[in-house]
Amino acid sequence: MISFFRVAFILFWTAFMITSALLVMLFTFNRKIALVMARTMHGPGVLWGAGVTLKVEGEENFPHDQPFIFASNHQSHLDIPCLFTAIPVNLHFIAKKELKKVPFIGWFLWATGMIFLDRSNKKKAVESLDKAGEIIKKGKNVIVFPEGTRQKDGKLGVFKKGSFMLSSKSNIPIVPVSINGTDKALPSGSKRFRPQQVTVSIGKPIAPATKKEDIPQFIEEVRNAVQQMRG
Repeated sequence: MISFFRVAFILFWTAFMITSALLVMLFTFNRKIALVMARTMHGPGVLWGAGVTLKVEGEENFPHDQPFIFASNHQSHLDIPCLFTAIPVNLHFIAKKELKKVPFIGWFLWATGMIFLDRSNKKKAVESLDKAGEIIKKGKNVIVFPEGTRQKDGKLGVFKKGSFMLSSKSNIPIVPVSINGTDKALPSGSKRFRPQQVTVSIGKPIAPATKKEDIPQFIEEVRNAVQQMRG
C-alpha cells in the first residue's frame, strides 16, 4: 500500500511539475527556468516520494561557470532525478528518440532542448552527437551514460565511445560521476520503491583525448575514475 502511494505521488508530481514548467516556458520563452525547476523542485520531490535520501560528494571538484560532459554509471530509472538534484548546474541529456512520443515527459524534453538519438540509424546518431557538441560549445552541460543501458548485475559495464568522441571533438572535459544505491531503491523491472540512501560522487574533470588513437585510453581513464568512486 505504501509503495502504491509512492508511485501515485511521483506520477502526480511529475505531471504537475512538467505542466508548470511548460507554462513557464510558454510565458517567458526561457528554457533555463524549466531546467532550474527540474533540479531544484521536480528531482527533490521525486526522491522524497521514492523514500530516497541523497548524499552528494565532490561538488567542489569542478568549476560551475564552464561547460562539461558528466559521465555516470547507470543503475535505475531514479538515476536522472538523483543526478539532476545532486549536480548543481543545469543539465541536458541525450535521450532515445522514442521518448519524444511519451506524453508530458516527451514534451518537456523537446521544450527544454534535450537531444534525441536515433539508434537505428548510424547517420542520424552521428548528427545527434554533432548537435550535442554544438550545445556544449554554447556553454551548456550534458549528462551521459556511457554504458548505454542500465546494468542489472550491479557491475560497471563497458563504456561505449560515442560520448568520448563527442568530448574530443568539442574539446570539452569529462567529469566522472558515480551513483550508488538507486538499483536498490528501484530495482530493474520493479515498480516498487524501497527507502534507500543514494550516494552521488563527482570526480575531477578529465581532459579529452586530442588524437583519435588516444580515445581508448581516455575511455579507460574515465571508467577507472567512476569505478574508484564506486569503491
